[in-house]
Amino acid sequence: MAATITIRPVAPGKLDEWRAFHAELMGPRRIEWAQSQRRRGITRQVVSLARDGGHAFAVVFTEGRDPTASLRALEGSNDPFDIWLMGRVRDLHGDALPSEVALDTAPRPGPWRGWRK
Repeated sequence: MAATITIRPVAPGKLDEWRAFHAELMGPRRIEWAQSQRRRGITRQVVSLARDGGHAFAVVFTEGRDPTASLRALEGSNDPFDIWLMGRVRDLHGDALPSEVALDTAPRPGPWRGWRK
């Protein structure tokens, strides 16, 4: 497993709209959102809002087989929900979201040390 943390500013004047969008994803569109994540191999995602002075930032922790590839798959998807989701994200944040691997939770191969008791 790998994980990414993405931080994007919320566009000026769009904070209430961002909160409504987040509430929609957590409420009436939760199943569609979960299906989209499952299709793209995401196993866990946490979305938070951070504030710094007058600026707001969406902080997204994503874990999955390949979170960076999952983001590219979302951006290039023809699924109606994914198209709606990316349209809302672009409206609230601007360009497509960047993604950098922050940590890798996969076990590292190493020498076999025998069975542990």
